[in-house]
Amino acid sequence: MSLRGGHLLFPTKQSPNCKEIASGKKQERPRNDIYLIKIIYVLFLFSLTACNAPIQPTPVEATSTFTIPTFTQTFTPTLEPTFTPIPPSPTTTPIPCNPLITDYCISNWNFLFQRPIFPPDNDSIDISYPYASTQNGRRDPHHGVEFQNEFGTPVYATGDGEVVFADTDKVTLFSQWSNFYGNLVVIKHENDFYTLYAHLSAILIKVGDVVNTGDLIGQVGQTGGATGSHLHFEVRQGGDMYDRFSTQNPELFFIPKNGTGALSITLNTPYERNYEFSLVITRFSDGFVMYVSSYTRGFEANPEDAVLNNLPVGDYKIAFNDQTGLNERIVRIEDGKLTEVVFENVK
Repeated sequence: MSLRGGHLLFPTKQSPNCKEIASGKKQERPRNDIYLIKIIYVLFLFSLTACNAPIQPTPVEATSTFTIPTFTQTFTPTLEPTFTPIPPSPTTTPIPCNPLITDYCISNWNFLFQRPIFPPDNDSIDISYPYASTQNGRRDPHHGVEFQNEFGTPVYATGDGEVVFADTDKVTLFSQWSNFYGNLVVIKHENDFYTLYAHLSAILIKVGDVVNTGDLIGQVGQTGGATGSHLHFEVRQGGDMYDRFSTQNPELFFIPKNGTGALSITLNTPYERNYEFSLVITRFSDGFVMYVSSYTRGFEANPEDAVLNNLPVGDYKIAFNDQTGLNERIVRIEDGKLTEVVFENVK
């Protein structure tokens, strides 16, 4: 097979001549011609198909489309913890101890003052002539306490305050007698308390001075009505420092030494006046016995009838006789505290 001028030429065995055509004779086509025609037709169709071949689509790069995920944050509301308030447990108000209905009461008493004499000098009270006693009728009622010491022993302020008197009592009276206290210092403290320091041999401060606890204010002497060298000390309370019936028992206000406490005894009687009762106080730990008298006449305004300070911690027995017989009470002394005892219907 050859291709010329765009036509396909297929050689045959023998081509018909003009004479044959003119004679009208029918030339008989070989059978091979029919097949050739079919082949040519098929090739022709193929050619048309090749010329009109479908356009191959241009490949398109696959574009990766990335969709950014949208996150929707869901807020779940956080509930604040709800606390159901628990009502407080009912607080029982402590009922104050009542010595009228119990054997004794122990309290944190407001001890105000230190002692006016410092060790190694004698800072103990003379128990032979305590506050509000008469030494069994031998002496005048005592409005203070005594510290027996040598002439010139230092005397100190028992608390903070202001000096309101520093002189002799020859003109300004603090008792029923002139020059009874001799050289005298008076200090005013808070809540209208006054402390008096009498029979001094020397006064070392002046009126208007502000003093602190423990300041040196004078020296022990024997001035005024003193019968020996000692310090007479008083505590007065109220608006009138000159009133000798405004005195309080100093032992009720002295700060107890370490390991000791104080004891207050009250005797409730049907009488309008005081009668002295002899009290016997026994310490159980060693059998030590103390003898004291209740307050004498003229001290009815004081709520208590006897006070002892600096008692070693422990158990004690209080005993005394009245018209009904023997009265006894066992009490306890605690460190730095006040034990209060009340006897009712004493006759």
